[in-house]
Amino acid sequence: MLASQKLAIAAHLHVLLRRKTGRVTDTEWMAGNADYAREIIRFSRAKALEDGHPDLAEWAGKLEQAVFEPAAVPKPLAQAAANIIRERRPPPADTPASGFAQSTSSESGFLESTFGSERPRKPRDPDAPRYVGGIR
Repeated sequence: MLASQKLAIAAHLHVLLRRKTGRVTDTEWMAGNADYAREIIRFSRAKALEDGHPDLAEWAGKLEQAVFEPAAVPKPLAQAAANIIRERRPPPADTPASGFAQSTSSESGFLESTFGSERPRKPRDPDAPRYVGGIR
């Protein structure tokens, strides 16, 4: 969780404690120091039970979750980027051993596309000589 999110939760709990119990707290210290946060959480839960303030217990739980949650182990940026690329990459297509399967019957559509769809296309002669890979 971001430090700003921890501070926001601590500030909210600070306001609740000030209004409901008269207790003044240090929000930055609460968000940054685990011992102080633990004591404020204990005090908030005790006052919630004692005085009947369920919102104090709720926000104490949020602070506990924010401060004491296990920190995620950061991955190196290059490793994270490589994992994302691997997940998004489509599986390799089955290709014959020759490697020229894509070029066997590819026809150019540049000239034909200017005429529109009303003209039928001439069938290609399969025995006509071609350059390797369709390069001309």
